[in-house]
Amino acid sequence: MTETNSYLRLATACLAVIAVIAFGWFLNAAQPIIIPIVLGALLAFLMDGISRVLARIPYYSAVVPSWLRMTLTTVVLFVVLTGLISFFARNLDPVVRAIPAYVSGLSVAVSEIAARFDVEFELTWQSVDRLIFDNIDVQWLIRYTLNSVSYSAGYLALVFLYAVLFLIERESIAVKVAAITPDEQSRQDVWHTIDLITDQIGTYFTTKTMINVVLGLICWLIFQMFGLEFAAFFAVTTAIFNYIPYVGSWIAMALPMLFAVGQLGLSWNVFWLFSLLSAAQFGIGYFWEPRLMGRSMNLSPVIVMVSLASWAAIWGLIGAILSVILTSGIMTIMSFFEVTRPMAILLTNNGDVPSRREEVSGTAD
Repeated sequence: MTETNSYLRLATACLAVIAVIAFGWFLNAAQPIIIPIVLGALLAFLMDGISRVLARIPYYSAVVPSWLRMTLTTVVLFVVLTGLISFFARNLDPVVRAIPAYVSGLSVAVSEIAARFDVEFELTWQSVDRLIFDNIDVQWLIRYTLNSVSYSAGYLALVFLYAVLFLIERESIAVKVAAITPDEQSRQDVWHTIDLITDQIGTYFTTKTMINVVLGLICWLIFQMFGLEFAAFFAVTTAIFNYIPYVGSWIAMALPMLFAVGQLGLSWNVFWLFSLLSAAQFGIGYFWEPRLMGRSMNLSPVIVMVSLASWAAIWGLIGAILSVILTSGIMTIMSFFEVTRPMAILLTNNGDVPSRREEVSGTAD
C-alpha cells in the first residue's frame, strides 16, 4: 500500500510538472491574445486605484460622482500614455543616431585608461568601432524603432478598450457570482478571493507607478545637473524599467552612464553622477518603497528572481515587468486550496498566506 502511494505521489508530481510546462508553452504561443487582456486588466486596476485616491480629496467626491471621476481618470490616463508614446517617437531617432558618436567617446576614454597601465588596447576598441559602423545598419534600426512606436499607439488603444470593458463588466460580477455560487459561505469565499487579489494587485500597481514617477523625476533632475543629453528620455526609461524587480532600475542606469562617459569622459563628474543615481535607486528601492508597499506582495526574494526569469522567458520585457503581480496572484489563488496551499507557503517570504476561512470584510452588495 505504501509503495502504491509513493507511485501515485510520483505520478502526480510528474503530471504537475508536465502541466506547468504545457501551460508555459500555451502562454508563450498565445501571448498576442493574452498580453493585451492582462495589460487591460492591470490598467483597469490602475484607473480604479487613481479614482479611489482622488475620491479622498475633500469635497471632490461630493461634487464629482463616481462615474464622472472614473471617466476623467480614464481620459487623463489615456492622454498621458499617448503623450508618452509620442515622446518616445520623438526621442528614439536622435538617441539611436547619437549612439556611434558616444561609442567613439567611450572608446577614447577606455583607451586612455589602458594607456595609463601600459596596456595595448587601442586596436581592440578600433575593431569594436568598425563592428558598430560597418555591421549595424543604423537607418534600419531607426526605422524599426519608429515602426514599433507606431504599432504601440494602436496597441495602447486595444489595451484601453479592454480596460474600459473590464470596468464595465465589474458592475455585473456580483450577479454572476451569485448565480454561480448560490451557497452563502461559498459566495463569501469567492468574494474574499476576489477582494484579496484585487486589493493586492491594485495597491501594488498604483503604489509602484507613483514610486516610479518620483524616481524618474529625481533622475531627470540629476541628469539636468550634469548637463547630460537626452535627460528626459533616460529618466522615462529608468521609471519604466523600475517595474522590473531588483535588476530593472540598475539595467536602466547602464545606458545613461555609458552616454555620460561618452559625453563627459572619465572625470569626477561621471563619478558623482553615478553616486547620485545609486543613492536615488538605493534610497527609493530599499527604504521608501518597502515602507509604502508594506507586505502587499509577501513573496520570497528567491521566488521573485525565479518568477522574473520565468515570465521574461515566456513574455519577454512585458513578462519581466508583470512577474511580481502575476506570481502574487497565482500564490493567493493557490493558498485557498488544501492541495496547493503548501506550495503557496513556499512562495511566500514569511510563510504567512491568506486563509479561506477569514471573514470577508467587504462583500459586494
